[in-house]
Amino acid sequence: MSKPTALLMNRYLLVPFSLGLTQLAMNRSGLLKAFCAEHRWATALLFGFVGSIVSAMVGWKSLQAPLQFIYSCFLKPLGYHGHNQQDRLESFYQDQADVYDATRGGLLRGRKTMLKLCAAQLKQQASLLKNEEDLVWIDIGGGTGWNIERMNSYYPIEKFHKVYLVDLTPSLCRIARERFQRRGWTNVVVLCEDAANFDLPGLPDMNGKIGLITMSYSLSMIDNFFPVIDRIEKLLSPHGIFGIADFYVSGRSPSPAEKLSGSQNRQCSWFTRFFWQIWFDFDHINLAPGRRDYVEYKFGTLKCLNARNHFVVPYVVQIPYYIWLGCSHSRPIEEIPLEMDTPASSGSSVIESPTASVSGQQTGAELEKSLSVVSRSSSYKYQSNKWRLAYDPSLACHTQFRSYIYAFTWEDPRVDLEHLDLTESDTMFVITSAGDNALEYAIKAKPQRIHCIDMNPCQNHLLELKLAGITSLEFEDFWKMFGDGRHPQFETLLHDIISPHLSSQALQYWSHNSDRFSHKFYKTGYSGLAVTLVEWWIKMQGLQQDVHNMCHAETIEEQKRIWVEKIRPAIFSPMIRKVLNNPMFMWNALGVPMNQMNMFLNDGTTQQYIEDTLEPIASRSLFRNDQYFFYLCLMQKYARESCPSYLTKEGFKVLKETTATDAFRLHTDSIVNVLRSLPENYLTRMIVMDHMDWFSPDGKDLEEEIIEMARATQKNGRVYWRSAGKYPWYNKIFEKHGFDVKPVSIRESGHSIDRVNMYSSFWVAYKL
Repeated sequence: MSKPTALLMNRYLLVPFSLGLTQLAMNRSGLLKAFCAEHRWATALLFGFVGSIVSAMVGWKSLQAPLQFIYSCFLKPLGYHGHNQQDRLESFYQDQADVYDATRGGLLRGRKTMLKLCAAQLKQQASLLKNEEDLVWIDIGGGTGWNIERMNSYYPIEKFHKVYLVDLTPSLCRIARERFQRRGWTNVVVLCEDAANFDLPGLPDMNGKIGLITMSYSLSMIDNFFPVIDRIEKLLSPHGIFGIADFYVSGRSPSPAEKLSGSQNRQCSWFTRFFWQIWFDFDHINLAPGRRDYVEYKFGTLKCLNARNHFVVPYVVQIPYYIWLGCSHSRPIEEIPLEMDTPASSGSSVIESPTASVSGQQTGAELEKSLSVVSRSSSYKYQSNKWRLAYDPSLACHTQFRSYIYAFTWEDPRVDLEHLDLTESDTMFVITSAGDNALEYAIKAKPQRIHCIDMNPCQNHLLELKLAGITSLEFEDFWKMFGDGRHPQFETLLHDIISPHLSSQALQYWSHNSDRFSHKFYKTGYSGLAVTLVEWWIKMQGLQQDVHNMCHAETIEEQKRIWVEKIRPAIFSPMIRKVLNNPMFMWNALGVPMNQMNMFLNDGTTQQYIEDTLEPIASRSLFRNDQYFFYLCLMQKYARESCPSYLTKEGFKVLKETTATDAFRLHTDSIVNVLRSLPENYLTRMIVMDHMDWFSPDGKDLEEEIIEMARATQKNGRVYWRSAGKYPWYNKIFEKHGFDVKPVSIRESGHSIDRVNMYSSFWVAYKL
């Protein structure tokens, strides 16, 4: 225990001592004793009054800061305090300058995150600067210098050639100078000047040369903000970063920028919009949405987060605030060679359509030309990695998903690779799912391009996180996340290391869902419902030890014995059969829609289908070192010897140290829309999993999709799919539109077609 804490505790011993003296005085005073005996409430009131007075006296230093804050913020601002903004600010802050930092920690949320994101961006793009001496930081409205001192923990102040703190309040600037003098930072300069027309001593003509500019809860306090933003636009270098953390309220209608930088949690209710604008206006703080809109109009967006500050009373008081990182519109954008370029998704996912129509009849050169005119305001244009393609998150087809369905991929990539015959010149089209199989193809074959398609944005957020983690993390941290399914420092990794490699949309999603890695990641998402149910069932049956023994058996014989004697009888119980016959469970937990369920019911019963799926598994290969699909479901994590290739040290190294991840392009759209955006004869391999089982035989949607497959696939190109039915009804549609359809394998009772064995058949169609 520290000396100040011990001293404070000793001082608080005066409280019971004073109450004892009060009791003694009451006993000695007959009049007071008689009054308290007649009015019992008087005793409690007297003791409470004495205790409060003594507590306030002994704890005055700890109460002084919040009392000064309450006085300055809720009493003193009411009225007229000065002839101009500087006088008003000084009147407001001069009495609380010494306690400013002690009283703002809970109110001004997001400052640390903004600084972390800025520091991460600076580290990631350090190679773009000529040398570290070029790096100049201006903190506008920096007040007491708290931001600069905190930034030293994320990006050393010594690495900046110059740091300028600009603030209009003399009392706060005094605190900042004292702070920097104590730290011995000779490269930090405090300027008590107007943000619109300050000069940088020692650095003449710095227009277009400033590497970092930040505004922490200052934009909303500047009366005439237009010239300030215009000045920042001139100062910021092409590679520079502009960071903001501030309060806000949204407009009544969504801002156009929401399509460009992400809209998660941005919109405010009508009550929130009006209440907080009026409340903060008493302190001359302007939360009108036009300020943020103007910033997003003048700069490109790199990252954006919207959040709520549960100040004082959690879940009752919710103050909207945002964190935003932007860049100059003149920021250099890496040009992708034409042969490596990716067509953008058409239709619903394009935010601003090119002037030239993106049709299936375009050549590669025409496609490149049409895509070049897409607005550069989109945050996707400025991301450091070109994996993610732009989409409109406000569309109903995307907003219906609040989470990913699959936290892991449920198809066996080893069998895929045995039949795909992939080469480095192949162009692939795959459904994203959790991205595990796409990563497997990249490790084993390094195809030229892997287009990953999913209508659910969260599935692409998951794959994007894996790609960003591979690029930026060490193997052990990556293993904790996706091998163990738990990393207690995930949020720190996300903001400090991973963030520069994520799109703004993905960063928003994982910032709001950072708790996914706090316990068991593979129990999240809709597939996590099935994993949770399996865990519950194992505990209810008392099979924990048997399941552990089966998953770690040394021989096939031992593994099969445990399955037959212990696990199988419990699985095929009447209760489990009833659950598996429920369409709602099949969809929400296992991702099996009604149309697909009908396909395997045409071949037999649900029980027969499950038996045909599970019976051969224990005899095929060991869970402990090969059968990672079922190992994960039973243990809620992977083992070092039983995991997908991207979680092995060798596979991770291939992805990290080669250009394999450059092949990925993530489309958030429907399969048919993405196919329509591709040139003719563009694809060589397509893997659409069991996707076509979801269609109704009575509709025309699937035929339209197969027509587009035929158009976009090269001659002798191949389309692969799995099905819950042994002979899918849509095979004939492929034959109708120029494909030669052949079975890769058809499941028979007692035999498995791959390590998962979840599907009844595996098919390939060759383009004639």
